[in-house]
Amino acid sequence: MASRMKLCAAAALLLLALGLNAAEPLGYEVVADRPTCVYRCGETATFTVKITGTNGIPVKVGKVKATLDNFGPRQIASAEWDLASTNVFTFAGRLDSPGFLRIRFSPSPSGNGTKVWSVAYDPERIVKGSPSPADFDAYWAGERARLRREVPLDPQVTRVPERCTDKFDFFRVSFATFGRRVYGYLSVPTDKAKAPFPVDFQVNAAGFGSWTNDMEGRPDSICMRMSVYPFEPDWRWREMGLKRKYDAMNDECRGRYGCIYSCAGITESREAYFFHPVLLGIDRSVDWLAERPDVDRSRFRYAGTSQGGGFGFYLTGLNRAFTRAAFYVPAITDTMGCLKGRQSGWPQIVENNSKTAAAKSAAERWAPYFDAANFASRIACPVRIAVGFSDTTCPPCAVYAAYNEIKVVDKGIVHGIGMTHSCFGRFYAELGAWVRGGGAKNP
Repeated sequence: MASRMKLCAAAALLLLALGLNAAEPLGYEVVADRPTCVYRCGETATFTVKITGTNGIPVKVGKVKATLDNFGPRQIASAEWDLASTNVFTFAGRLDSPGFLRIRFSPSPSGNGTKVWSVAYDPERIVKGSPSPADFDAYWAGERARLRREVPLDPQVTRVPERCTDKFDFFRVSFATFGRRVYGYLSVPTDKAKAPFPVDFQVNAAGFGSWTNDMEGRPDSICMRMSVYPFEPDWRWREMGLKRKYDAMNDECRGRYGCIYSCAGITESREAYFFHPVLLGIDRSVDWLAERPDVDRSRFRYAGTSQGGGFGFYLTGLNRAFTRAAFYVPAITDTMGCLKGRQSGWPQIVENNSKTAAAKSAAERWAPYFDAANFASRIACPVRIAVGFSDTTCPPCAVYAAYNEIKVVDKGIVHGIGMTHSCFGRFYAELGAWVRGGGAKNP
């Protein structure tokens, strides 16, 4: 049975463009002619697209335009279909080099409501956009040493009684780094007879509310969640005004650099980039945690999503504390993919710093030092990754470029065929069980 993904759109603009009643959502069903959606270079992939209402009745009003591209600016083919004639159409194309072939279809002529779907071409052969800088290892070794030399760790650990239970104690934590502090939470099981405990470590995904769904501790492991933002996270993010702090941070970055935090400062220097002190601060928090006497260093695990997935590459590439890691739809991968004519991974550092030739040149010079793909080859622990084939935030070509750099034998990647950036939830149970040591060896 061919792999398929139903994409339902309730957007009014989309419905109006097709001349449909706004109460009747539109359904897209895409089917590739190969169940795995993985092809060899030079093979033809055929997409079959069916358009119906959610009630299954064929749509007979409007037009649909489809294009094929390389998950980047190179258009391979395009066509347009009148739904008055058919609501089922096929579209074929191919790639002659490793990458992802993407179909984009939308109502014409406005293009509102565009949807995407893609298949892979020799993904295990996708190469990152640029090589690692010659001094990559020396630079990061030097920066870690400089931080230890110049900035005292100054750990601050504060118990939070209202978050404690009979199963675990809950703490706010923070650590000093260059020019700021990094913040997070720590939970420790109360049953000390079971120590030493395994560790579950995580860095937050992007967004001011990214903490709200993952604030509980575990009765059987030490959990630490670290944030990239220069303010203390809080599960009561609405009451504590975290959105205002998040917006103010981005406003400051836009005012100074013309972009949001995740791209800010790279045009000045490596040290000015927003993630530079954050990465080093969180890295030293790992060292601090690993030195606790109640930690089982043979079970020191990482799991992170999107921005947190990219930081997983950073931390496991720099720090040998980790024994297993899972990265869901990881960001900050293949930051130089644009040089290969494809979409770079979020936050598209070079693309968002290209307003002037000087800014673009500086971004291209310094971004490779923060490319998760360049940390990947330094990873020494077993790794699992989840990738969404229709993810336009952390595109599959960028994720694979980083995955292919991992040298450890025990690695694996699971495909979210037809799935967007939100596909990570589909794999939480599977990869979560594996990273905690209780799942299948090769999910």
